[in-house]
Amino acid sequence: MLLSAAIIVRDEAEHLDACLQSLHGLVDEIVVVDTGSSDDSVAVAQRHGALVGHEPWQGDFATPRNRSLDLASGEWILYVDADERVRPGDQPERRRRIAAATDHAALRVPLVPRVGWTPYVEYRLWRHRPEVRFGGRMHESIVASIHAAATREGQLVGVSDVLTIDHLGYEHDQLRKHARDEPILLAALAEHPTRVYYYDHLARIYQALGRGDEAVAMWMRGIEVARARDRLDHDDRLLWINLIWHRFVRRELDDDLAALVREALERFEGLPALELVAAQLEFVAGDHEHAARRVEWITRLSMDEVIATGSSYDSRVLDEWPWNLLGLCRFALGEWSAAADAFAEAERAAPEVPAYAVRRRLAQARAGA
Repeated sequence: MLLSAAIIVRDEAEHLDACLQSLHGLVDEIVVVDTGSSDDSVAVAQRHGALVGHEPWQGDFATPRNRSLDLASGEWILYVDADERVRPGDQPERRRRIAAATDHAALRVPLVPRVGWTPYVEYRLWRHRPEVRFGGRMHESIVASIHAAATREGQLVGVSDVLTIDHLGYEHDQLRKHARDEPILLAALAEHPTRVYYYDHLARIYQALGRGDEAVAMWMRGIEVARARDRLDHDDRLLWINLIWHRFVRRELDDDLAALVREALERFEGLPALELVAAQLEFVAGDHEHAARRVEWITRLSMDEVIATGSSYDSRVLDEWPWNLLGLCRFALGEWSAAADAFAEAERAAPEVPAYAVRRRLAQARAGA
């Protein structure tokens, strides 16, 4: 048996059917571990021929994840959630490529974390071994276990476009999930006070619940942890990016925000979201030429280069917003034709925004005059 899908659920009947449908023809086996559903999740799984296991909820995600791995029989594991979908594709060809990856312990594949965002690569496909297991109460991770197995077996951990996963969980009401996650995250943070991802996730929960001051305080706690370290962690960027954007969208374009942006740019190079905020601050300060250079760099990025940054972005960060800001910069510099061209690109990216067409016509009129 080549490939087993491993899924955990609790009251996910609304989403599970479409998730399992997306796996047909790709996997040999579907393993669903239920953690105490009161809806039809188990019945939905059974209709798709899934092997169903049960694991009483104990306040952590690693335990049911590992139970699903214990029940799986495939040579490879595909880890998905009920609110995710594998994009349609040539399933036999996908299976052939996975089977051919004989020198790999795992394949990182593109994951689109929410509708309208860019993908990044995630550890979702790995060779099934009894020692490769999840750890962590929340935001449970398989990464260390995969790399340990790869080193021991002399195998690779690669990046592949063999399949892409879309996560749709943020398109639904999150209140129930926030209520579930907050106490688990607080307990996990008490156990692991240096894991910055917990600070960021808690901050985003408070932000979504309208508790902005608590969100900012939690981000700042995480930033202090990161500052105290003598090395960078990949997840550090989340603290700076999300706090900066929290303040940016509220138009808090003050010296404190500028200082955060400068610090973030020194720590993390080549992140489009940070470059866009830096360009906006330069524009507000009247430095239109430097702002234009920053956003021009963003507009030239290929999707491969975006994925290579290791982060996901609202797609507007890469097209609509930088083109509009570039138009404003060129207009302020008296470069009317270049401004019109930039506004036209913003208009193509977001035809539903009437302001871009108005700005384009004004710039064209100035150029004609």
